[in-house]
Amino acid sequence: MEWKSKFNDPKESSGFLLWQVTQAWQRMITKELSRIDLTHVQFVLLTACDYLHVNGETVTQKRLADFTKLNGMMVSDVVRTLEAKGFICRNKNPLDKREILLSPTEEGSNKIKIALPIVENTDAQFFKPIQDKQPNFNKELLSLLKAEVDE
Repeated sequence: MEWKSKFNDPKESSGFLLWQVTQAWQRMITKELSRIDLTHVQFVLLTACDYLHVNGETVTQKRLADFTKLNGMMVSDVVRTLEAKGFICRNKNPLDKREILLSPTEEGSNKIKIALPIVENTDAQFFKPIQDKQPNFNKELLSLLKAEVDE
């Protein structure tokens, strides 16, 4: 059988490499967060909820999904888990009974204070080799996200 890709080797594919790098980074984060009984997705949604709440935004599951770029069904499932753990409160919007408002609990905010330095230190360790060589690394990532939004 003949190889049909334009790449002679998968390591020539930016998409495949990004997939592998993402998996390695997520394994590292997952390992560190497991020590405090959080998954990576739980951390992202809890921290995003707190960030939006602190910045005066109305936080709904839809807003959280849009902000984190996660699937709405996944957000719904994980928010229920975070509620069961006592980290997020879900309340009906008094102005629109169909809408559920989210906010971190005190316990959730305390968990973020523990988790955030863990994730930030893990990120710094993981990305240090590239950020030393590419000081505009985050700007490049943002340009990829902006290109997606502009399409």
